[in-house]
Amino acid sequence: MTLRFSAFTCAIAIFACVAGLLVSYGCDRSPAPLLRTAAAAVVQAETDAGKGNGYAFQIVYPDLQPEWKPLGDAIRQFAAAQKKDFITASTAPDRAAGPDFNLTLTFAVARHTADFVSATASGSSFTGGAHGMPILASFNLDLTSGKIVQLPDLFAAPDAGLQAIAAECQRQLDGRFDAQLRNDPGTMTPAQLAAATQARRVWIDKGTAPIPANFTTFLIDGLDAPAIGIAVIFPPYQVAPYVDGPQQVEVPAKVFYDLLKPGYKAAFAIDTEANKPAQGVR
Repeated sequence: MTLRFSAFTCAIAIFACVAGLLVSYGCDRSPAPLLRTAAAAVVQAETDAGKGNGYAFQIVYPDLQPEWKPLGDAIRQFAAAQKKDFITASTAPDRAAGPDFNLTLTFAVARHTADFVSATASGSSFTGGAHGMPILASFNLDLTSGKIVQLPDLFAAPDAGLQAIAAECQRQLDGRFDAQLRNDPGTMTPAQLAAATQARRVWIDKGTAPIPANFTTFLIDGLDAPAIGIAVIFPPYQVAPYVDGPQQVEVPAKVFYDLLKPGYKAAFAIDTEANKPAQGVR
């Protein structure tokens, strides 16, 4: 059966799913502060919207603090590339007749730790076909260096760091899928259930292989204080069916703390017996 969505429906669904994921996995923090952080960042949001013959677009930017200029520059550069590709496709002389093309893109501040600010881009670009193509990206600003960092940048040995992150993501996603099957096995026979489980694990293994391309969308997780971990966001279809939407995995700092570059260890906090207060001491 072929699933058909309008571009607008797909954009709203993907954005809602991403927004829900970003808030739902608070990792021992209530969601309210994260909601307030995101809301505060878009109170004075700027919108770039327009339309032409057979197409329309809307891009919403967050209001960023002046010292976050490198983050704003990265966001603008990404938006410009998405808009250019969309306009090029929308005005192509050989464009096939059909529904109007549509681009929706929203940027929001998702996390702000003591040392990092993380923003997301979510939306959809419909330029023909059965449904729009989801847009999902993240931007993580190191407040000390003023640079946008990628996940491998955090580790003294990037390959080892990615392997640790990948193994934890794989473990959690396998468990999530196993629980889903247990709760709703449907009408599958034991043999069919085993085959479905094996197929999904192959899918997860491929989508979480420890290569940079599989971990481009992530957040430095936490609020105001040192970070508590990394939230990895997998786009639709990378580790699960398209209809399941993006999948977010919270990786606690203890999983990769020893692999961080020395300069980044103070930016993350882990629970250890050594840093817990002595009994009776307040």
